[in-house]
Amino acid sequence: AAAAAAAAAFVLAALLFGSPAAVAAVHGKGDMQVARDAPQRKLGGSGLASMLGKHVLLNGELWLMGASYFCISLVRTSLSDWSAIFLEEAKGMQMHTAARCLFAMESGGFVGSLVAGAASDRFFAGRRGPVVCICSSLLVPALVAILVLDSPLALQAAYAWVGFCAFPVHVLLGLFSREVTPQHLSSSAGGFVKCIAQVGGAVAGLPLGFLQQRAGWRGVFLLTACISAASALATLPLWFTMAQGATITARHGTVADFQQMQQAGSGRACGGGGLAALDSSSRPLRAADKKRL
Repeated sequence: AAAAAAAAAFVLAALLFGSPAAVAAVHGKGDMQVARDAPQRKLGGSGLASMLGKHVLLNGELWLMGASYFCISLVRTSLSDWSAIFLEEAKGMQMHTAARCLFAMESGGFVGSLVAGAASDRFFAGRRGPVVCICSSLLVPALVAILVLDSPLALQAAYAWVGFCAFPVHVLLGLFSREVTPQHLSSSAGGFVKCIAQVGGAVAGLPLGFLQQRAGWRGVFLLTACISAASALATLPLWFTMAQGATITARHGTVADFQQMQQAGSGRACGGGGLAALDSSSRPLRAADKKRL
């Protein structure tokens, strides 16, 4: 029991290393001081509802992300749910061979998520729209290839390509929705677009099954290819959209970084008052943090 407790304490210490609370403790500032330095904003029920309506429900950018998320979720869920049946009926594959295609799709998604995130930061200066649009566009030929190919190896490669392009859209849209809204509403924005995505996943079930009975697998895959193109069109207006607010610039994130983020958010809401005082209070701590890191 003692060894388990020590191991748990070590894991927690490793996870909390570099966190704002840890840095504050090292420099003699407890959680109460950090909370006192941070700007306080109290919102009533009507104020919160008004901001949700303005920044979330009436945010055109979030609706475009939700439309793209809906399309990609439909495509990804349809392939995950129906591929085993499709490959057995249309391609004559045995179950274990069809499972390799699904494994290839998941593996491609793992690699694609890493590559897409790095490409967004390195080549597009943190803009998510270009990567989402490109990945959605590249899904169209991959879905057509799955329909026409017969070789097991070629099908596995096509499924890997689908995963490489579809999974990054899921990852980046969830992040993107939080970046274009005020920080205190970021979780609401993420939940809003995810809710729309879940509707797309539901449509990939029974409605797509009805379509398969009437139009066959050819109709299903041509429809999913068109839906992928629609996802790309939905994110095209977001090509030059940038994230709101400041980002954490330190390696692990310091108290000063979080204070600057809060300062930026309160400045937009309150007209930018009190910036000089907050900045001057964070300078000594930032210098000490850099020495520590």
